Amino acid sequence: MVDQVKLMIAEEQKFQGKALSLSHTKTAITTMKEKFTEQQLQMFEQSCFGHLLRIEDLKWTSPIVHGLLLRKADPKTVSQLNGIKFIVGNKVIQFTAQQFCIVTRLRFGNLPFILIPTNENCSLKRKYFANDKTVNLLELEKAFLKCDDEDDVLKLGFIYFAVFVLLGSEKHVHIDMRYLKLAEDLEEFGKYPWGAITSE
Repeated sequence: MVDQVKLMIAEEQKFQGKALSLSHTKTAITTMKEKFTEQQLQMFEQSCFGHLLRIEDLKWTSPIVHGLLLRKADPKTVSQLNGIKFIVGNKVIQFTAQQFCIVTRLRFGNLPFILIPTNENCSLKRKYFANDKTVNLLELEKAFLKCDDEDDVLKLGFIYFAVFVLLGSEKHVHIDMRYLKLAEDLEEFGKYPWGAITSE
């Protein structure tokens, strides 16, 4: 019942704001298309992320996102909380992680164990980040742009897309180093439950 569900932010406490998107979608996809060969681009298009190349021209509408976030239901007043719920009009609507994965066509499930990469067990770590315990988005981007090894360009490109487009963050933020190890096997990289990560 809508009457029992309360807003997280009461109507009288609404405020003007601008919801930010930290995804570098347009820039990242343009960079990848310029860096990849035709064959590499075709391989990427056939991957778990391929269909997402079409979001390059997707417009971010911060007023709509901000308005919807102001309608978020207080979880303490919601029974059977599954995902995120909003009060829109006179109805409670919800958006679940499973629905997110259906819309994005990304896998959903338990996160598998991935070894922490070292110079001994991960060639990407050894070749491009041998002296680094952590790597931020800017350093990853530099390595991707400078890379001239055909196989490594593709592997770094997958990580680049994941962190720049799907996960989105400021360029000084560190990436999860385990993605370097995961990208060594692109088949396993494609099976990774990216939907579970991005819907959090």
